[in-house]
Amino acid sequence: MVYKIFFTFMLVILVGCQSSNQNFLNLFNKNPKNISKKEEKEFDKTSPNPLSSFFENFKPTPIENESILVGRSDPNFKAFNQKNAFYNVLQAVKSHPSVLSAQANTRAAKLTIETLKSGKDTQVNAQALSGVSRDNSKNSFGAVGSLNISKLLFDYGSLDNSILSQKKRYQVSRIQAKISAETVAIRSYEVWVNLNRQKEVVAIYKKGLEQAEPFLGQIENISVSGLGDTSMFIKAQQDYAKLKIANSRSQTDYHSAVALFNEMFPGGDVLSIDSLQARTIIGKASAKSKMLKESPLIKAQDFLIQGLEAEYKALKAQQKPNVAMNAGLTAPARDTAEDSTANIGILVNYVFNDGGRLENQIATLKEQIKEAKRQRQSIEKQLISQLDVALESYYGSEKSYKVIFDMVELSQKNKEELSAQLQSGRSKIQDVLNAEVTLAENRILLVNALAEFTLASYRVRALTHGLTKEIGWKTF
Repeated sequence: MVYKIFFTFMLVILVGCQSSNQNFLNLFNKNPKNISKKEEKEFDKTSPNPLSSFFENFKPTPIENESILVGRSDPNFKAFNQKNAFYNVLQAVKSHPSVLSAQANTRAAKLTIETLKSGKDTQVNAQALSGVSRDNSKNSFGAVGSLNISKLLFDYGSLDNSILSQKKRYQVSRIQAKISAETVAIRSYEVWVNLNRQKEVVAIYKKGLEQAEPFLGQIENISVSGLGDTSMFIKAQQDYAKLKIANSRSQTDYHSAVALFNEMFPGGDVLSIDSLQARTIIGKASAKSKMLKESPLIKAQDFLIQGLEAEYKALKAQQKPNVAMNAGLTAPARDTAEDSTANIGILVNYVFNDGGRLENQIATLKEQIKEAKRQRQSIEKQLISQLDVALESYYGSEKSYKVIFDMVELSQKNKEELSAQLQSGRSKIQDVLNAEVTLAENRILLVNALAEFTLASYRVRALTHGLTKEIGWKTF
């Protein structure tokens, strides 16, 4: 008992020293004096407070800040030709941030399943309590430990349905990752085709300007000599100026296409870009049937509906009682064998009234299921509309290409005939210049028609078959 009184006395003194300018050693000095702040700091360094040192052992260790880093993808592309198309698009898909983000979301959804499953396992909790109490002018020190074990036995399938719901959401996240990959794939093909289109347009304008410039000079000489009409030269200048303006616009479009290409294929060789062949598609009736069967958007919505329905069942089950087994052991540090207590039993939990919270949750989820089913109908209608537009674009651009192809051949023959007649004086230089401009314009129309035809074929293919399977992409 004496040592406890002494300990209490020391505690009071030490605590008092924390708010006083008196040094602890001066309490036993015959000539106590005030200590300056500087001297107090020096004393704290040389003679640490024993009580503070004791409690330092119980200070929680701070959790270090963990830097969760993500790296930047550095894809390696080959030459951009038909042979390397699947490889290059696969690299673009694998390295795109939106796809990597969707894959991370899928992994998180999978881990959540394991979290829910742990609720079916045995739960073990341990607690320890120690301290001092004062009763009837007596201080007593003690410690007690407890161990609790519980396991869910029956809950009308509430937890099982929650796990099933999360499994369906995991399937949704996998398909959403595929949708992200499909989006990047079709976008990659689009920027590829558009860049090649602009490259060919620039080449056509460059060639047209090179061939038209000599004729412009000849027309100017004729006009200056007085042998020709000045208006002819002015008209030729106007046609040539239009060609230059169109060429300048095509240069701008080309650089914009290069910027979009670099976004999808960072580090890719722009100069190696070559044309892509159009894809073969199936008939309209077969295309619609296959799209509705294979569409990842519809599959994702179906899994979402199934997950909501499982969650609905889980909430309904929570209206019923659940049964669990509980066991516990409590043991003091002193007289452990005599004073320990243990218990084991069955716990039945039933919520009689929660203010309508659960009922409202069930009603809300029911409306969400209805909304999800309506969204599925909307998705189906949008897909059918997109397929119709893509097919119309495919067949329309195919017809346009054939017509424009014939126009180009006629323009080429017309230019050649006028050039030949120019030698014999049966045609004018202005006519040859006009034929050159018309040929360049028709060639550009042909390039655009072929690009639209190719793009339409890839869009139809994306809707009916998908683009990620053939390039070898997988979620994991």
